[in-house]
Amino acid sequence: MPRRVSRKDLQLCAQVRDSLYWILGLAVGDELLAELQVSSVEPLPDASRLLVTLTAPADVDVGSASLRVQKAATAIRAEVARSIHRRKAPELVFRVISE
Repeated sequence: MPRRVSRKDLQLCAQVRDSLYWILGLAVGDELLAELQVSSVEPLPDASRLLVTLTAPADVDVGSASLRVQKAATAIRAEVARSIHRRKAPELVFRVISE
């Protein structure tokens, strides 16, 4: 039986999704990452780890986008930690898919 997601976990996911919208577009400084859209943010299996699904445009190679996201993951998590005002920032697990 799947675990029920709490209201607080959903709030955290929404905060992270909103902050990622701005972080990918402005803070990271990578034009390819700015093209990615945040599709979803889900807890894995609890809110200490979040699965972030990013959608790449059809003309972008998913493999290279995934590598660039992984290289920027530490900086992205640091920016998320600053923007969500939580004691401990969740670990972010990224998945890049194509449109």
